[in-house]
Amino acid sequence: MPPWLSPAGVAAAAALGAAVAAGAGWRGLALLAVFFVTASALTRGGGRRTPAQVLANGGVAAAAALLARLDARFLLAFAGALAAAAADTWSTEVGARSSAQPRLVTTGRPVPPGTSGGVTWLGTLGGVGGAALLALCASFIGLATLPEAAWIAAGGVAGGVADSLLGATLQGRFRCARCGVVGEAARCACGGPAAPASGLSWLTNGAVNGACTLVGAVVGAAPVILRAAGLA
Repeated sequence: MPPWLSPAGVAAAAALGAAVAAGAGWRGLALLAVFFVTASALTRGGGRRTPAQVLANGGVAAAAALLARLDARFLLAFAGALAAAAADTWSTEVGARSSAQPRLVTTGRPVPPGTSGGVTWLGTLGGVGGAALLALCASFIGLATLPEAAWIAAGGVAGGVADSLLGATLQGRFRCARCGVVGEAARCACGGPAAPASGLSWLTNGAVNGACTLVGAVVGAAPVILRAAGLA
């Protein structure tokens, strides 16, 4: 059993990989592997990703890869989505190693480590590095030209920014009825039920991650979109 996946996460990752292979071939699988290996290596303890986490980070990329069977230009959206997932993961894991206290991206107010929407300079640089790595790899293996890779990197950064903004403003937070702790899940780590405290209860961390990768996909595909609109 891979140490980076839960038992059910293995099945979800296999389905994701099959979709990417069907739509983007070995190049798509190679880029997916770069994301997965680097993200898991940075995660303390390696993590044990659940199916929901696997799909939240890779669902948009898999859909774009399948659409690439109809139109190869969707490969840019695929790479942009993975770059955004990398930016989000790298910023979180690298930022967790920062000695500086995170600040809320919207107000600059100091917040406890792990707070959604809390950022540090180290974490921000980590996110940019993750997006850049995925973009350069996409160019190296022939999924994108260098100018297109710049858009993929920009998509990764834009997705990471969107993730922080949604986390700081609209993401649902829940207060535990047993211990009073406010967190991101409807059931507290102590086992007690939690009621909505702020934000949109349906906008979970997984939904925010999915939105992050969708932003990355759109910005990554900007060269295609601009050409179709006659602007490039």
